[in-house]
Amino acid sequence: MNEELITGLEFMGDRVIKRLKYCGEHVFVYPLAKIIRAENMTIDDFSRIGDYTYIDAGKKVEIGKYTMITWHVVIEGGAETFIGNRVFIGPGAKLLTSTYALHGYYSNEFLPAETRAFQYGNIRIKDDAYIGANAVIMPGVTIGEGAVVGANAFVSRDLEPWGIYVGSPARKVSERQKPTEERKKIIDQMDWSQHF
Repeated sequence: MNEELITGLEFMGDRVIKRLKYCGEHVFVYPLAKIIRAENMTIDDFSRIGDYTYIDAGKKVEIGKYTMITWHVVIEGGAETFIGNRVFIGPGAKLLTSTYALHGYYSNEFLPAETRAFQYGNIRIKDDAYIGANAVIMPGVTIGEGAVVGANAFVSRDLEPWGIYVGSPARKVSERQKPTEERKKIIDQMDWSQHF
C-alpha cells in the first residue's frame, strides 16, 4: 500500500505533531488519532492522545502537562477549548464548543447558510479534573479544578472545584478530597522522562 496516496494521513498520529502550534516534550499522539486545524493547537509536556480520538482545533485547543485523552474522544472546535494539567478524559467523552441554534432555524448542513445558525461557547477544564467515559460537555462550560464528571453525565453548566457530578443533567452528589501535601511532593519529585 502506498501511504502517499491516502489523503488525511498527515493529520494522524506522529505525522500531525509537526503541524501543531506548539508541542512539548515527550508528547505521544497514537497513530489512529486525528487532529485537524492542528496549527491552532498546543500540547504541553508528557500528554497523550489515544487512538480514534478526533480533534477539530477550530479556533484554539490548549492541552496542559501530564494530561491523558483516551480513545474515541471528540473535541469539536467551533470555539476554544482549554484543558489543564493532569486532566483525565475518559473513553468516548465529547467536548462540544458549538451546537445548532434550534429555535427559528433548521439544523441541517445541507440547507442554505441563512436558514441555520450556531451557538458557540468556550470550554475550560481546569487542573486535576476527571471526565468519565461518554460524558458530554456542552458549549460555554467550565469544569472546576479537581472536579469529577461521572460516566455518561451531561454537563450544560459550570461545575464547582473538587465536586463529584453524575447524571443527565449532571448534579453534584459529593465532594472529592484534594491530594495531600505528601502526595503532591511525590509528584513534584518524579522523573517523568521515562513515564511514557
